[in-house]
Formats: sequence, C-alpha cells, structure tokens
Amino acid sequence: MSPLRASTWLVLALLVASGLLLVAVQPYAAGYGHFRRTILAELLMQWKDPSWQHGALLPFIVGFLLWRRRSEVAQIPASSSPWGLVLIVFALFLYFAGFRANNFYCGYLGVMTLVAGASLWLDGGQRSRARSFAWLMLGFMWPLPFLEESIGYQMRLLMVKSTGLVLNALGVDSLVSGTALQSMPDLALGRKAGDLFSVGIAAPCSGMRSLFALLVVGALFSYFRQRVLWRRLALFSLILPIAIVANMMRILVLIFTAMVVGQQWAIGDAEKEVSAFHEFTGIVVFLVALLLLQLASWLLDRLFGGQGFKPSRTVSRQVVAPVL
Repeated sequence: MSPLRASTWLVLALLVASGLLLVAVQPYAAGYGHFRRTILAELLMQWKDPSWQHGALLPFIVGFLLWRRRSEVAQIPASSSPWGLVLIVFALFLYFAGFRANNFYCGYLGVMTLVAGASLWLDGGQRSRARSFAWLMLGFMWPLPFLEESIGYQMRLLMVKSTGLVLNALGVDSLVSGTALQSMPDLALGRKAGDLFSVGIAAPCSGMRSLFALLVVGALFSYFRQRVLWRRLALFSLILPIAIVANMMRILVLIFTAMVVGQQWAIGDAEKEVSAFHEFTGIVVFLVALLLLQLASWLLDRLFGGQGFKPSRTVSRQVVAPVL
C-alpha cells in the first residue's frame, strides 16, 4: 500500500471514530427530558414509534446502495476537494450549535454535513456525486416529530373532507364533524347519525405514518425504475398525492366493510381497541401506493419511451473473408 493511500485510510479511520464519538458517546441534548442523551440514544428511542420505524432500516439500505455501486465508483479517479474540509468545519459548527441550543435537529444536520464533507475531502467531487443518492437516502434515517405536530392535524382534516366528498358522490350520505366522519340519520328507516358507520380520523389514520415510509419506498422505486433525473424527480413528487389517495382508499374500505358486517368487526372500539381488520387494512395503503407508482412509471415510459436509458449506438462492420 502506497504512503498516500495509507494516509487516506488513516484520515478516514479518524473521521469514522470522531463520528462515532459525536453520535454514540457524547451526551448531546435533552429534548423534552431532564438530562442529555446521545444522538444514538435519541434515534433508538424515536425508532420505536411506528411513524419512524423505517429509520432503523436506512443504514442497511444505504450500505447496500454504496456496495452496489462500488465497482463504478472504483473506476472514477480519486481526488481531494478543499471544499470538503470547509464542510467538515461547518458540520462541527452545526453540531456545537445544536449542543448549546439543546436541539437534536441541528445535530442531525451536522452529522449529515460531516458525512458529505468527509466524502468530498477524501474522494473528491466525482466520487461524491456517484454516492449522492445514498447520502440523500441517509436523510430519511432522522426522525422529525415536529412534522407530525405541524401538518398532522391538517392531514386529518384533509382526509375527512375528501373522504366525505367521495362518499357523497357515491350516494352514501355522510356527515363531517371535525375529524370524525359518520353516516347521516335516516328517519324513514329509523337510523340515527352514525348507525351505519362512525369513523374518527385519529393521528395514526391521518396518513402521516404511511407518508414517511412511502417517501422511502417512493425514492427507491423512482431511483431504480427510471434512469433520467427529471423523470425520477417527477415520479418522486407524486408520493404525497399518492399517499393521500391510498390512505383514503383504506378509510373507504373500513367504512364500506362497517356498513356490511358492522362497526365492531370492521373498525372496533376507538376508546378501547381497534379491530384486527382495521390493523390489516394498513397493508392496503402500501398496495395501492405501489400500484399507483407503477402506473405513473408506466405512463412515463409510454409517453417518453423506455426507462430513460440513453440510446446506444450500434456499429456494424462488414467482414470480408479472404479468398483462398
């Protein structure tokens, strides 16, 4: 091993050791607690929440993405960019700012910036660009609970209103009350409001949980299914409306099932425990989302041809056999 290569590995080992100390050893922030926890301890705690459980898989997904392109990256000449060192210094500033402000989000951003700076400094811009998708996927690892608090309630209202409009369009009279949806009373049949169905769109049913996981699935699907950047971005941009439509389909399945076999079997008791069927329909969200993603990808292929591969040139040569 050449001295230059050995020094590169030494610097890489020092950066990895420093990163582990910053993430797993150094007490960082308290959040809403009474004592500081490490970033790793915060991650392990947040990953127990169903909304962020997918984060525990991201290190393995990122590792696979890096391993998959290892041969391609190895063919790119190694270089070094001084901008990487600038990013490393900026990353340490972000980390320290989060430590002083008792804020985990600054720490997350600092670690992400540190990874990008180390790659740029040690391997240069070309190799870093080749690994850019893996780095972006690493961003899905970090839990962001403030998103649930800021847009979760708006998602619940959107799901209630949109589902109510669909039911009324299908001839099923429904009544929207806040974040609850129930059947209209029918005096002729002696039915009260909510006798056919009564669904309260709680936070888990707002679509936020499935949205975060679908962002990961949609990013991977777009990356592997398409080969041109703008088509990947176009497909990925459909994740939010697809998640809304898929979650609406789940609510409609619950409502129509409640109308046929009863509220208790289809939905359960909201105050005690939801039914097994209610839990099972969570799969519907991902099945519908994958089908819609596949449909959108198929439309892109039909409209613009193929999967975005660059057309290859075919060179024909005429071989003349010697005359004996």
